[in-house]
Amino acid sequence: MKDTIFTNHAKHRCQNRGIPPKVVKFIIDNGKSLNTHGNKKYFIPKKILRSLKYEHKDFLKSYDKFIKNTAVVCNGDVVITAMKITKRIYLK
Repeated sequence: MKDTIFTNHAKHRCQNRGIPPKVVKFIIDNGKSLNTHGNKKYFIPKKILRSLKYEHKDFLKSYDKFIKNTAVVCNGDVVITAMKITKRIYLK
């Protein structure tokens, strides 16, 4: 994604949950996506995280905790919300 736009709801949720905007952008750019209710939910599975370990070493070292436990819901270039992952996400 070129330019990510955050809705007011997304800004508020990221701030409440302590998720930095650069982590949200990283997840969208590097993660997998699932279709959910007409939107896309992005997250980074462990397998992809391991492959990114060498290319983005410093970023992952700083934000590892956030990246593992965060999912982002988008509609096009607009971030609707960001949430903590509490359940296992099944890929089809």
